[in-house]
Amino acid sequence: MTAALILLQPLTACGPASAENPLPLQLGFYVAADTPCANASNATLLLLRADGIGGARDFCQFLSIRQLSAQDFLVTESCADFQASEAEQRLVRYQIIDAVSFKLSRVNTDQPVLSQPTDTEVFYQGFYCPQSSLPEPWRDNDLSDLGINIKP
Repeated sequence: MTAALILLQPLTACGPASAENPLPLQLGFYVAADTPCANASNATLLLLRADGIGGARDFCQFLSIRQLSAQDFLVTESCADFQASEAEQRLVRYQIIDAVSFKLSRVNTDQPVLSQPTDTEVFYQGFYCPQSSLPEPWRDNDLSDLGINIKP
């Protein structure tokens, strides 16, 4: 399942993604906040790349990133699942807790951009996991072809 994630070529044709991560977060694996790194699974794990973020079922390419404050970023993403559905654009807010943890919330068009998201709007909260702390198969995946060199 993660093989689809690992085999993706970096996507850069549609947006300003660069070799550097535009979000102030460590590139690599993030697990849902209520899950220890050693218990990560397809359902709880995301891979943050310089050009987007994705899991076992989908990938969201960063199309634009606008910094609202030191911790808040408004991101337009193009998301497609690996079941061959059409990509859909969405607007989300990345709330950076620190360099290794964040919250994701949906942004409604009728919501003031600078308002803080409510807890019900937060759909993912995660923290960085060193690759060596993850279970197989993620522990030994070579991510260097994605521009991520996180293995010791």
